[in-house]
Amino acid sequence: MAGRLRRRSLKRRLMEAFFLLALTSGAVFSLSAYLTYDAIVTHVVRWHMEPILRLLVTAEAGGKDAAQKGLPASEVLAESLRVKWRTGDAIPEDLRPGRSSGRELVRIERDRYALTYRDDKGNDYAVIGKIKDLDDLEEVMLDVLLACVSGSLLAAGLLAWWLGRRLITPLLELARRVKAGEALDGTPLCAREDEVGALARAFAGRERTLRDFLNREQLFTGDVSHELRTPLTVLQGGAEILESRLSGTPQGTDLLPVVERMQRTIASMTATVGTMLLLARKPEQLERRDFDFSALARQETENARRLLAGRDVSLRCCVPETLPLRGNPELAALVLHNLLDNACRYTARGAISLEADAAGFTLTDTAPPIDPGVRARMFERGVRGTARTPGSGLGLSLVQRGCERLGWSVGHEAWEGGNRFHVRFGPWDAPPSGLRPDTQSP
Repeated sequence: MAGRLRRRSLKRRLMEAFFLLALTSGAVFSLSAYLTYDAIVTHVVRWHMEPILRLLVTAEAGGKDAAQKGLPASEVLAESLRVKWRTGDAIPEDLRPGRSSGRELVRIERDRYALTYRDDKGNDYAVIGKIKDLDDLEEVMLDVLLACVSGSLLAAGLLAWWLGRRLITPLLELARRVKAGEALDGTPLCAREDEVGALARAFAGRERTLRDFLNREQLFTGDVSHELRTPLTVLQGGAEILESRLSGTPQGTDLLPVVERMQRTIASMTATVGTMLLLARKPEQLERRDFDFSALARQETENARRLLAGRDVSLRCCVPETLPLRGNPELAALVLHNLLDNACRYTARGAISLEADAAGFTLTDTAPPIDPGVRARMFERGVRGTARTPGSGLGLSLVQRGCERLGWSVGHEAWEGGNRFHVRFGPWDAPPSGLRPDTQSP
């Protein structure tokens, strides 16, 4: 693709256009010069030979005698004029004039011409002469013509190269800045009063719009997450006090499980708020450290089993004994948690399987396959599978954003029994080890 772009670059097309223009102009000029030269030569030859023809025709008609040579007067005159004189049948067949009377000029060789004439009585005359000066003139004009065409091509090439540099250099600079992510506001490119300047200002305006949008989103997410921390802390403290007071009381036997679920929910919400704060950061500001993905997967699997309590759904976790990765474990937990939560939410019966290796992990469920119309937008914010299933439609959107921050990739495929999500890790090393299957059914 890059080679094709180089072959069809704007500079190359500009040079091709100039060369084509020069060739076309040279061809038109050459044709015009040839036609003009031919007309001029014909006029000059006629101007030179017609008086000789009239003189010889008059001498032939007068029948004057040249006794000293025993020849007709016309032939003596032709010899003195250094031309050949032919009459009647002595004229070669290819030089005979046409049926109508008049004068005809025929070019025999490069520098020899024949002017023929038929009078009203049907008598044919022909004078044949050699005009060497015209031959030399033709060679000079041909050399001049070739020099003009060559000079035009050279000038076209130089002009195309010069214009190409003036036009392409700012475009290449603009492309370099856009590719490198450099700011365009205030640069000389935006100050240009031409099409390149208009394009640079359009890019700069679009860049400002996107930057403002991202800043608003990050500020909103950060502010909301920060404001939620205080009430969650209060709820967590109240739940702990309630748990301590219920311990050892008759009502505690029934209420303590409820309080424990509240504490788990509050802890999960606190972790989610922390994750939202992480998502509000720029990718380069994200903290990365070593963690064991296998331990994280087992923990999230155990949490998901509580959601499947009392349902005819089995959950299988098959991960290596250890799977070291470098990244952000909170975001990795968010990705895995939302995928497991999505599978538990939509799987009414059957099985859910989590498998991981050095390249990534795969989550397979037996939920109804996602509709093809929804599949294309499933990772967008607010898109839900079915209206009957509770949910906000944010789970897979958070999965997508978390994978982008981690440098992972997520994909989906439908199989005959349900859905399968594939997550591929980034470029860090994750050496494979022995698998540790952990299967449990509720």
